[in-house]
Amino acid sequence: MSSNRTLRLPGLVLAVLSVVGIAQILHGQTKPESHDSMPGMDMPAHSTRTPKPGPATPPGYTEVKVTTEVQQRIGVTVGTVEQTPLEMTMRTVGIVQSNETRVAHIHVKTEGWVDRLYVSYTGQHVKAGDPLLSIYSPVFFSAQQEFLTALRASKADLGQPEDQKVVLDTARRRLELWDIPADEIDQLARSGQPRKSLTLRSPISGTVMEKQAFAGQYVTSQSDLYVVADLSSVWMQARIFQSELTHVALGMPATVSFQSGSGRTTTGKIVFIDPVMDEISRSAQVRIELPNASGQLRPGMFGDVSIGHAMGKGLTVPTSAIIRTGERDIAFRVVAADRFAPVAVKINPIAFGDRFQVLDGLNAGDRVVTSANFLIDSESRLEAGASSMADMPGMSAAPKSDTTANLPAQP
Repeated sequence: MSSNRTLRLPGLVLAVLSVVGIAQILHGQTKPESHDSMPGMDMPAHSTRTPKPGPATPPGYTEVKVTTEVQQRIGVTVGTVEQTPLEMTMRTVGIVQSNETRVAHIHVKTEGWVDRLYVSYTGQHVKAGDPLLSIYSPVFFSAQQEFLTALRASKADLGQPEDQKVVLDTARRRLELWDIPADEIDQLARSGQPRKSLTLRSPISGTVMEKQAFAGQYVTSQSDLYVVADLSSVWMQARIFQSELTHVALGMPATVSFQSGSGRTTTGKIVFIDPVMDEISRSAQVRIELPNASGQLRPGMFGDVSIGHAMGKGLTVPTSAIIRTGERDIAFRVVAADRFAPVAVKINPIAFGDRFQVLDGLNAGDRVVTSANFLIDSESRLEAGASSMADMPGMSAAPKSDTTANLPAQP
């Protein structure tokens, strides 16, 4: 019997030590250390506060406390929800082209050989009435002879005066239809000597964009000899996507900036919207007319186009204050100097400059976090997740009966 008691003594000692150890563990679970994901970012103790989403608090988030020192370290800034003008801005790129309403394609109305070139290179500036080239044309020479014959017959008073006048007027009209100036026809009548060559003159002032004439070349009425463009007004051709096209209308102002040179910026207006949509890019061409009296805008230049559409006034918030998760839009409202509450916000998907229009969730005058809000967002979600896990069954201290049941049996 004494030997059996001696053998049981060590077993009793081990059992006592095990019970003491379990008690210490349970005591430690009832007083957990405070959990700080980031120094200075504290949450109320889980044992004293069970976070539950409020009416405007999105699920999976909770209010966060951030000390002033930590705010300075992570760069927290704050903006204000306020009433501002709703100015939608559409941005695109475009290319400068000639104003087609101020372009002249120059042809001859007869046929012959180019005798002399007065404008010999592309890019040369001409004024209205300046000579471009002269053409030797037998048909033109014959037309002058007919006019002089009719003129002499009219002066000689031979035949019926009415018929002679009709013939003379017809011969003169034929020369006028060849764009012969009236003063040159009068000079022909005074001199009585037909000219050998027909001079072709520019109908407008502008820049020679194309030149297809060469000395000695045989030309006909189908020949496109010169293209002259008045560049005092140019077009900017841009494309607007289908989703933005409803906000564009004829007559709206548009601002165009050019990065080349001194960063010139000019303002024009929309004069044409293509009625046909491009199937591949899902965009339509928009034409903007720009003044160009100085001639600094040249066809072929690229520019950045900005078109503004005023849509009244509304409640807006800085775009940097909104965290777009894909499921919802979140903002952190300033509750106190060191406390931030997550708020589910409904916004207009259209950005008005650097601000979003607030449709629901915030009020005028609310202050919201505009930078470092992703760090605050992460801390809020981590703390909400930790609180939820602490409330889950099996995550709290096990009952004493369950714990002692797992102790080794006494020998």
